[in-house]
Amino acid sequence: MTASVLTSCSTAPVSQQKPIVGMPSLGTMTKKSSNQVLQEEIREAQQAKSWNNYLELTQLLWSKASPDNQLAIEYQIWQTLKGLPQTEKDKLASDPETSPELMSWLDFVKATELHPIWQKPALADLKHFNPSALFNQHLNQALSQQLLNTNKVQQVAVFLPLTGPYKNIAMQIRDGIIRNQLVHAPNVKLAFYNTNYNPSEPNQILSTYQTAKQNGADVILGPLQKENIDILTKKLNAIGGDDSVITLNDAFGIQHFNFISNSEALQIAAKLCQKHYKNIAILTSTTPADSNLAVQIADYWQQVPDHKLTLKSYPATHPKLREALGSVINETYSQARKNNLQWLFKENLSFTPRTRKDLDAIVLLGNARQVAVFKPQFAFFELQLPVYGSSKLTPINLDKTEPNKDLANVIFPTFKAALKKTNLASTLEAYGWDSFTLATQKYRLGPNICLNAGMLGKLSKQDNEFDYKMSWARYNSRGEVVPLTESNDVDESHYIDIPQEPSDAVQPTEATPDSTTP
Repeated sequence: MTASVLTSCSTAPVSQQKPIVGMPSLGTMTKKSSNQVLQEEIREAQQAKSWNNYLELTQLLWSKASPDNQLAIEYQIWQTLKGLPQTEKDKLASDPETSPELMSWLDFVKATELHPIWQKPALADLKHFNPSALFNQHLNQALSQQLLNTNKVQQVAVFLPLTGPYKNIAMQIRDGIIRNQLVHAPNVKLAFYNTNYNPSEPNQILSTYQTAKQNGADVILGPLQKENIDILTKKLNAIGGDDSVITLNDAFGIQHFNFISNSEALQIAAKLCQKHYKNIAILTSTTPADSNLAVQIADYWQQVPDHKLTLKSYPATHPKLREALGSVINETYSQARKNNLQWLFKENLSFTPRTRKDLDAIVLLGNARQVAVFKPQFAFFELQLPVYGSSKLTPINLDKTEPNKDLANVIFPTFKAALKKTNLASTLEAYGWDSFTLATQKYRLGPNICLNAGMLGKLSKQDNEFDYKMSWARYNSRGEVVPLTESNDVDESHYIDIPQEPSDAVQPTEATPDSTTP
């Protein structure tokens, strides 16, 4: 069993807590006038922001309450202090007049604002080192129990076009989801819904969404097709969103996870910067995906002072690859010099294009077939430059990869599953695997907190976007994909790895008539 791990990249973020109890009905605790007076004094202290006095009076009220109402009072103190502006909390924490009891409560509030992965040990430490604190009498245990019960996923609904032109893609994603579920969460129910877009019934996706929710889906993966995504996101955004949905393509306003990493250009540009290159050339096909990636790389590259760039393109259909590569190294200038010399000396001269000496590296953007055709041209031009490609050079079939010697020494970002032996047959299966990981473990992510064992790469989340950081590879002299090992790789020894929590087991339930199960 492969264990996913978390990577802590920096300070853990603030996470929202769900209420454990309602606001206490203090007036029903007792009818004694002394308690009524005490409640009024507590309200006055709160309004006056006299927090030492507020806490002292509230503790007195707590001492007269039943256990249930004691929890309610602890909860009210916690909510009140947590609701203070951060600047006010910081001021209280640094004020020498702040009482030890209030200081302990501020520490407790700070612990409960941590990401769940850090909150659990922080609460345990507070209970161990300060067992007599008021919040440790009932509230700490209640919050700790809530952490154990939070985000339990019992059913995942998957919206895929299981028929129609996208069936082959959908089935590979489906297989990856099932493989992950069988290994890591066999008791989490999967329900697959066929959501192939039908122009005559464009709102069918809304009915499917309602059905999945009524059938008890805790998380919905999909849809995949942009037409369905546009219709569903418009509806969900109109009602305030739905955090249970993760679309399998880019979406506006709701959570989404795309097969193509939206940070690939940044990852490529960062790698080139790590090598301390100053002058690069990008040669891209005219397909929209390659052209957009080239422009993004160029934008990142040129943000660094003194960086130079040559950007050229070649037709995606019927490309003249020799001419395209020649344009990068200024072959026409070499030809012109040869013609001038030939005219000057009045005799025929042999001609070999002069290699540019100012380039540090070249980035070839295209599919594996196109880049493989380019490589032999390097010998003709006597080019000895490092060659980089995109993730398109990753073999599609992970279990049946044929060597490609024409790609020897090309460096490119790739999926983690391409660099180790797995039971996944294709890159789309790896995408399905990671989609299920996010469905069951997304609550563990936060800004700069990552799941470190995705099959595509290191899984992360920024706002509503799930993404992954790829691994770097190269084709060796035999044309095989191998990990790239470099002495100047980024040091990640400061990361803290935490094993993936297993999904809690639940009893399998019967499949609904309008869904399919594996």
